[in-house]
Amino acid sequence: MQRISYDTSIKHLVRNGVLNDILTPDQIALIPSSNISRWKNETDDKYQFCELNSIIREELEFIKRFNSSSRIKKINQSYFKLVDTFHEVISNIKGIKSIVKQQKEYVVNSIEKVKDYIPIEKALKVFNISRSTFEHYKSILIYKCDTSYFNWCSRRIPNQLLPKEVTTIKKYMKDDRYKHWSKASIYLKALRNGDLKCGVTTFYKYCLLLGFKNKPRKRKSDYYNPIKTNKPNELWCADVTIFKTDDNTKQYVHFLMDHFSKMILGYQVSKSPSATIIKELLENAYSTHKPDKVLFLTDGGSENVNTTVSRFVDITGTIDHIIAQKDVAFSNSMIEALNKTIKHQFLYHHQITNREQLNRILKEAVLIYNAERPQMSLGGNTPIETFNGQTIDLSTYTNRFKAQKALRKQQNKQYPCTICQ
Repeated sequence: MQRISYDTSIKHLVRNGVLNDILTPDQIALIPSSNISRWKNETDDKYQFCELNSIIREELEFIKRFNSSSRIKKINQSYFKLVDTFHEVISNIKGIKSIVKQQKEYVVNSIEKVKDYIPIEKALKVFNISRSTFEHYKSILIYKCDTSYFNWCSRRIPNQLLPKEVTTIKKYMKDDRYKHWSKASIYLKALRNGDLKCGVTTFYKYCLLLGFKNKPRKRKSDYYNPIKTNKPNELWCADVTIFKTDDNTKQYVHFLMDHFSKMILGYQVSKSPSATIIKELLENAYSTHKPDKVLFLTDGGSENVNTTVSRFVDITGTIDHIIAQKDVAFSNSMIEALNKTIKHQFLYHHQITNREQLNRILKEAVLIYNAERPQMSLGGNTPIETFNGQTIDLSTYTNRFKAQKALRKQQNKQYPCTICQ
């Protein structure tokens, strides 16, 4: 009968009293009890370099205590409870998930380093991401493909935009004609031109990947309750906004707009707020569009509330002048938003030296705003299209998405990929 030899480490486990913590009962049953008894009674100096036993004993004792300590288990459980509470607190903070996504390489590397000690599912709780999201991040980092714009494996992620589609988004975002527009307007412009066939959410996602960050937006008040209109020439709004030219002169830009379509009905620049200009803008719009009855909304400024304006209103008999937050509860927010749009998207990025130059730029800006720049709030229309009742049907464009998605998937899977082969 062949004699069975046992690894020296088994003898150390027996002498240190941790055999039951390491081996299973079935494994222990295979060792003769006489052997176990003899090993227990052996002196430490029987073996060469026996001084290592003290180090091993300390490590084994630590493992034994760690595995048997209910306190340590409770500490770990408490840490994860704190993590869960932390995520509950920050769950409503906008942008947290985007930050984790941007730092996916650090997240994946950290979890991979500790997965031998902390189960992946528990580690994912720290970052509040799902296992599928983690595996997606991991595949992006590991399986890089030269045929993809962002080096994502085209076979593993076949729904990604084709390189030429990403290039199209980049071209539109960098185009001098559009780069100061809102992302929604740029998206609609590309969609209506037939250069892009993807959803707006996908467009925003790729803009972010390309480095075109979203502009900070203020959250609307819970008490915000703007006026609503149902057709053009139901409500006109007027306001005066200040723009300072490079010659250090304040220029007062007077606007008149249709509330429903957001179309600018008229504008004029002067050196000071002018009742005469407000009256002229109102008169020109009235003679051009001839509304049966229209509300005229302004704030309580002296350029709006005066005898010059009120006389013209009385003569028409069909214009009802109302003052925001006085005659009605709502504000004149629609035209205030127009002021901001014109300044930020059309004026501020120009070096405007005087009123003459301001008038030239404003003329072009109003034309683009009214007739070229589509708005998501108008269903993809430009203001002049909405004013004239020429409503476009966005489904004409969105119906193409399904076919484009199938084509995208087919082409991505056909790209050669040395990693996936």
